[in-house]
Amino acid sequence: MDLKEIKAMPFAPFRRESMERWRVTVKEPVVDGERLLVVDFLENTACVSYKRETPSFRIVCAKKSREVKGITHEGKIQQKVLDSFRRFAGEYAMISPREEEALRRFLKAEKTRNHQLDNLCKWIERTRQEMKKRSMEERGELMDEDYRLCPEALPEGLIDYIRREVLPKDRVIIYKKGNVNGICTVCGTQVHARGRRFTQSAYATCPNCGARVSCVPEDGSSFAANYIENVVAVQKGTDGETVFFRQWLLHRDNSARWEHIEDFLQETVRYAIRGNKTAKWQKQGKESYYMRTERYELDEWTRWSDNRIYDGSYFFYPTGIEEALSGTAMQYADLEGYLEERGHNRNPIYFLEYHAKYPVIEFLWKAGYRNIVHNRIFGMDRENRNAILWERKKLKECFKFPLRILKLMPPEEWKLDDVQRANYLWKNYGERITDAEMRMALQSRTDVQNLTGAMPYAGIGKILKYIQKQTEKRKEEKGHTTYTLEGIIRAYRDYLRECEQLHFDLHDREILFPKDLVAAHDRTMEQVEFEKNKADQEKFQKAVEKLEKFAWSEGEFFIRPAREQMELTAEGKALHHCVGGYIRDMAEGETAIFFLRKVSEPDKPFYTLELQKKRVIQCRTEHNASYDRKPDVKKFVDMWMEKVVKKGGKKKAKEAAA
Repeated sequence: MDLKEIKAMPFAPFRRESMERWRVTVKEPVVDGERLLVVDFLENTACVSYKRETPSFRIVCAKKSREVKGITHEGKIQQKVLDSFRRFAGEYAMISPREEEALRRFLKAEKTRNHQLDNLCKWIERTRQEMKKRSMEERGELMDEDYRLCPEALPEGLIDYIRREVLPKDRVIIYKKGNVNGICTVCGTQVHARGRRFTQSAYATCPNCGARVSCVPEDGSSFAANYIENVVAVQKGTDGETVFFRQWLLHRDNSARWEHIEDFLQETVRYAIRGNKTAKWQKQGKESYYMRTERYELDEWTRWSDNRIYDGSYFFYPTGIEEALSGTAMQYADLEGYLEERGHNRNPIYFLEYHAKYPVIEFLWKAGYRNIVHNRIFGMDRENRNAILWERKKLKECFKFPLRILKLMPPEEWKLDDVQRANYLWKNYGERITDAEMRMALQSRTDVQNLTGAMPYAGIGKILKYIQKQTEKRKEEKGHTTYTLEGIIRAYRDYLRECEQLHFDLHDREILFPKDLVAAHDRTMEQVEFEKNKADQEKFQKAVEKLEKFAWSEGEFFIRPAREQMELTAEGKALHHCVGGYIRDMAEGETAIFFLRKVSEPDKPFYTLELQKKRVIQCRTEHNASYDRKPDVKKFVDMWMEKVVKKGGKKKAKEAAA
């Protein structure tokens, strides 16, 4: 649907002192040989309670092509316009009989109480669902009803597998109230505690069979009180193309007899993969609360918008996998090798799903880069999620650097963090970095991004050798054992930043690579702080110069501005108030601080006065006591304000008097 002409049609809000929030106008232009319905919702700006919450918008309907679009007042096509219309479709709006009749003709509906707007809302929702379904079909997505392609019968041999593999690993005692009587799932008999009572989550020895078991209270909130474990099996759909991963909850048989295991199986989730598209349906929902999970049953299989695979523990039934995966992108996945991996979390569904989504996974796995695959499944964070171009189909296309760099380390040592490290170095150095330097950077496992400041002045190899030398130096010195490699790198990063602030020449090797990094870092820190204070002091002095015209003496008192930062600090300490915190405000010209003192004791703090916009904000002595309590001080301040401050200073006051 071409909306260029429609977007160009003007529409604007209006103002009318009434309670109607909207005025509805209807147009029926013909675009590309199709008559469209253009409905404008013009905002009544007089309704201040609603103002700007949802500004004027436009809805464009096409009956022939079964499309609907929302256009904002800025002329942008946005989904949220249709969402917002649904929220207030029941509100009353101003609409003329002609516009209402146009809506009725388009919708072929009878009259309604809300001038066809409710019928329009229903038509939009139906059309949006049709558009969504049509779009999913065009992209080859799994449809909402495709859960029916999953076989309903249990996989052959699943019951025997549960009896052989799952139940023997269920080693718990389900104890009753009182903590002394229970049923052992190992021997299947009722037992009585001897000595110590059964305690939740504690281990105990079964008094009957001697098995080491975990204690679980009957009807408790823990998962093990009601279930054994999740069980997952793979089956080919009835269409011969879709692969289903079916997940069951194995409920607990408190009698431990397990005569009919199928009666204790509850299918809760169906994951589906067709080509590289995935979907998920659930028959059970759950809400997680603090220390517990509430489960609730759904009336029917429900398509879940979140396709995330369950990453908890489950038993994976291996029989029939080859047949289910044959003819799919997952058929060559080394599932057996994946399940035998040690030292990693394992989730076979994720492993197979990524084979379907990203063909490069298969090549990475078979080439020995297994840590990278494990990182993709479980260890990928925001920083390295784009380290590899996963959508590419060949190894040489998925890496952002030449494949020869992969040979610098054995395949089994590579991780996603290393790939990201190599990406960064190649981006910043390119062909200028030697293989030896790249290998050193990779093997160091350091965060090379912290060394960016040195890269324009030296090769990464020299930088890393320097860092290593400094690390060893600090370890050899007593009292400096806390400096680790990463600590030295951070110190070097900060040192380089400080050198740039101080405009040091980093092309000078003695500056770029100081003999004692920590000592050099301490010196640059002090100098940066000194320069900062120096700049602040200069700013402070300029502010003071503007205030000198207000210095004045009369009788036994005189007043002058604070002339140094340290004076403010000393004044605050002497009089026990917080004027020392006004240094920055005074330097920025936001306030002015004056010292009021006795002529006989010019260096002794007496009163501190704050002036803003020729107005006394406060004038206080020890412990924040106000000058109002001293009539002679208040009289002096009032005279100063009248004779000097309000007249713009001493010079202008003298000119005015002359």
